[in-house]
Amino acid sequence: MATLFEIGIRALKEGRFEEALAHLAETVRQKPSDHRARLMAARAMGELGERERALLALHNAAEGLLKRDYLLSGIMAVKLGLRFNPAEKMLKTTLARIHSRAQAFAGRIEGPPPFPPQPLVEGGIAGDLLQLGGSKLVAKALEVLLGADDGPVADHRKRPPLPLFADLDSDAFIDLVERMSLRELSGGEAMVREGEPGSSVFVIISGKARVVREGEPPRQLATLAGGALFGELSVLTGAPRSASVYAVEDAEFFEISHDDLDYVSKKYPSVPVALAEFAQRRLAMNLLATAPLFTQLEGEHRGPVLQRFHGRILSAGERVITEGLPSPGLFLVLSGALSVSKADDAGQTVALKVLGDGDIFGEISLLSGGPASATVTALRKSATAFLPRVAFDELVQSYPQVEEFLVQLSQKRLSANAVAIHPVEVTDAEELIEK
Repeated sequence: MATLFEIGIRALKEGRFEEALAHLAETVRQKPSDHRARLMAARAMGELGERERALLALHNAAEGLLKRDYLLSGIMAVKLGLRFNPAEKMLKTTLARIHSRAQAFAGRIEGPPPFPPQPLVEGGIAGDLLQLGGSKLVAKALEVLLGADDGPVADHRKRPPLPLFADLDSDAFIDLVERMSLRELSGGEAMVREGEPGSSVFVIISGKARVVREGEPPRQLATLAGGALFGELSVLTGAPRSASVYAVEDAEFFEISHDDLDYVSKKYPSVPVALAEFAQRRLAMNLLATAPLFTQLEGEHRGPVLQRFHGRILSAGERVITEGLPSPGLFLVLSGALSVSKADDAGQTVALKVLGDGDIFGEISLLSGGPASATVTALRKSATAFLPRVAFDELVQSYPQVEEFLVQLSQKRLSANAVAIHPVEVTDAEELIEK
């Protein structure tokens, strides 16, 4: 049997707004802590033309969500209210308080829960609001939506912070929330597709999504839940989407476009810095677990080693290392693509390989103390972590296993480079035929 909430959502989608309001407000009457039903009931009220009452209901929902530290969904409540009145001061005051609360958690966990767990309220039960219509329904629904929330007060030890938003200044945060879009998708629809230009950052509010690498057959890489943020690397580097993301079920999410970021960045120069730092932290967590350089170390040593690196963005076409000159340091590719090339005996340039996420380069010159053996050029805008030469010397002294790994890597690369420049000549083709 469908729940009152499910019946109300279906009616909302189909444009039967009075029916939607009755079922959703009745859900709240039976379970006052159901803030998701509060938000959807307020939307139905607004669709009925009751904009001021809907705004009051949304503000009350935002305050209740803030009280329970469901900050991302609190932003959604404010965002819905700003649709009715973009200049409403009480909503912006609540938004500032959400940001202040988020900053209290800064540095803990990456993504907040989207909503309190959905209470189960069965449909088919005669309720007070289901018997009403017209102005009586609207008045009673508003009374319910402005009622007290019986949910528990938040335990600050269990609530993580907002992704990215907590890193912004308050005014920049409010401006960005006002500009970003609130989107909805049905299950199976694509949020982004592999290979498309990366022009937006996404934050999932509710629902789930799956990350898929397209191919024959497609391969699922991960599942994203409410609170997940993705797409920031494509916006930073201009790289195409490396995978597709599909909604598993009905989902709501914020979309922050490149234009939104550009507009806010012109007013607040700290915004692009915060985005870059956030992306680097996200990448760092993945690299610590997967990059060969760090898997040589015990877990407790990986973080301190990574902290020795500094973020560095490379422009497309930028020459990072030049053959015949000393390498300035060790580079770790966070996101992007770089070509490695070398001159042969005739002075012709030979392409050796393309470096991608997680690869390192610059170690041959650092270990030998001599010039670089090849040239490395960014094929497109790329994000790297950089360790200067002096810091590299300190690193290998502190961690001999890192030096051993890099020595082995450099030997393999030098051998591969030699083969590429001077291919082995085959005198008898039959030697290549397997017996």
